[in-house]
Amino acid sequence: MGFERLKSSLKLKLTRHAFARRLYDRLSRAAWIGKGLVPKSAKRSFAKFLGIAFPLWIEPRVRLAQYYLHLGKSEKAAAIADDLLLRRPDATMDRTPHNIAVIYHSSGRIDDAHRLFERMEDRRRKLARELQYDRLGFRIFSRASFTNIGPLGLLDKYIKADLLDIIPRRANILLFAPEASHNPTYVQYWQKYVSVVTHPRAVSVLAPLVPWLEERSSWQWCGGNITAIARRAQLQWEAERRSPLLGLNSEHRERGWRLLHELGVPEGAWFVGLHVREGRDRNNLRNADITTYRSAIEAIANRGGWVIRMGNDSMRPLPNYAKTIDYAHSARRQDWMDVFLWAEGRFFIATASGPQLIPTTFGKPVAITNYGPVSTMICGKDDILLPKHYRLEEKGRYLTLAERLNSSHALQESPDVLAKLGIRVMDNSPEELRDLAIEMMDRLEDRQAEIEHERTLQARFDELAAAHQFYPVKVARAFLSRHPDLLIA
Repeated sequence: MGFERLKSSLKLKLTRHAFARRLYDRLSRAAWIGKGLVPKSAKRSFAKFLGIAFPLWIEPRVRLAQYYLHLGKSEKAAAIADDLLLRRPDATMDRTPHNIAVIYHSSGRIDDAHRLFERMEDRRRKLARELQYDRLGFRIFSRASFTNIGPLGLLDKYIKADLLDIIPRRANILLFAPEASHNPTYVQYWQKYVSVVTHPRAVSVLAPLVPWLEERSSWQWCGGNITAIARRAQLQWEAERRSPLLGLNSEHRERGWRLLHELGVPEGAWFVGLHVREGRDRNNLRNADITTYRSAIEAIANRGGWVIRMGNDSMRPLPNYAKTIDYAHSARRQDWMDVFLWAEGRFFIATASGPQLIPTTFGKPVAITNYGPVSTMICGKDDILLPKHYRLEEKGRYLTLAERLNSSHALQESPDVLAKLGIRVMDNSPEELRDLAIEMMDRLEDRQAEIEHERTLQARFDELAAAHQFYPVKVARAFLSRHPDLLIA
């Protein structure tokens, strides 16, 4: 009993002490990011100690669970999440339940994650009404959720849904920190539709409203599933033949072409942007191998096009391919030039990462490669999807696309979790990637012949998309011709 009283007393004092919190934050950042002097083992030991001595101090235990996920130890991470939720079932307005839901999702417990998100959103909306915050008419995109390029690309579907009255009209406010953003220039393009607030004082005034009025960049969005609302908005937008929300301005177009010429692209040439996600989180099926795209790059070069590889200098350098520029490793890389490459290329080749969303906002088609959870598709009518392959090892066959929409793994992005379900994820082959590039060029040049059998298979995929409320993107011929049985079942 004496120890329990001491533990309770210390927990109360420690959780109230600002210095202790700052100390842990610094230790955690140093260990997690790997840039400080504190080793990861020290951070892990510190978090374990706090978990034992102060079980109600949530933050270090959440970080420990995230660390276990990083190591691929999803069972340990989920066990910590279960305990945290048991001890703090009422924690709905801080980041704790959000983080717990992400842990559940990454551990393969998709239904548990959904239920927790739904509970969070229901309580948040109820409290917002009770406090009358909903009467302010604001919709806030927070700095925490809308810093990376992917969430910023989701603004396209959100604004379309707003303009089409699919979701309630609001004054849309983006709280923005240019120094933390991956692309401040791209944010400037959205100022026609969103009030961008950057001044620290204005941000601090609005900050207390964020928990009640913010929109999330994933999961529950505007009171419903993000892909469902994106599907409805995009289909209606296309049915009404509306123009893309964004257009490249003349200054960036002129400067962009001038810089391309300086990098070696000749006058009158056309180009294709290429981004293949690598990522430091190796246990993520959104990653792919840039070298497997060589045949696709060569196919584009053979048709007279250039390929501009995008990304950053943390990625592996691109081999010296003909008519190809490794812009990711160029000293000329700038945020406005990224926007130019997304908006001005003939088309874009992407994996399941933030840049996949951006060309569509300017009305440019995307060849979407190496995609895993097809039910998360957010795209447009001219995009083409080439999914990865899910092989059910025990039965020696691939999962059909209908089977891949099973709730236990439809949204799963961890190959390790899928492996525990007996599923091996296989990347697209160089031949598939080449054929996709050729199909996209043929479509844009009006050289793609329609085949009745492919139309039938595409119609089947459209039915799946409607049943599961995601966008009915075109499935690549490279997939349909090699695996027609995966759409029939």
